Amino acid sequence: GVNVMYRPENPISMCKGGFLSKDGRSKSFDARADGYGRGEGGGIVVLKKLSDALRDEDEIYAVIRGTGVNQDGRTNGITVPNPESQENLVRRVCRDAGVDPRNIRYFEAHGTGTSVGDPLEARALGAVVGTGRDPANPCIVGSVKANIGHLEAASGVAGIIKAALCLKHRQIPPIANLETPNPNIPFEELGLRLPKGLETMPSGIGPALVGVNSFGYG
Repeated sequence: GVNVMYRPENPISMCKGGFLSKDGRSKSFDARADGYGRGEGGGIVVLKKLSDALRDEDEIYAVIRGTGVNQDGRTNGITVPNPESQENLVRRVCRDAGVDPRNIRYFEAHGTGTSVGDPLEARALGAVVGTGRDPANPCIVGSVKANIGHLEAASGVAGIIKAALCLKHRQIPPIANLETPNPNIPFEELGLRLPKGLETMPSGIGPALVGVNSFGYG
């Protein structure tokens, strides 16, 4: 995935549409969330069958248990996501992969830092990974966009890379720029928690499991 900003029309139209934050920073899940900050970058991941990687003695960062994609359907506008579609997709991917959502320890969210999108995404995640969960073991949620901005066409691969690094090093970094968690998101009620410092990957049943959300529009 690669994103390069080289034409003025895109940021001009995004500014007029109210997409972008005033300070140019993505403030994921923060009370100050007012739009996203654009970023440039590129990312590459090497995919290989697990049996082949084991045979070749490769260094394995993560194993992909399942993936899925769907479409939001009719909403109030291009900037307003449908949390039911998000919830249905996460639930389906977990089911098809044979994963109990309650065992997911970390979720790399889309988390653009918008006043509308962040609460809706958190609600969708909470409905799947937070329901029936031990209150003492909430799912940690973060977004790399707070660190490097929204890479748009490359944002998905950036999230995958961060999630793989979290698994490899068994650590979860804090959300950059986080000052006050968004008051419109009842994190505790949803079974979610934001990392405010570098944390060790929580222990749990079976192998460490993480999820990745990545949204697009067109």
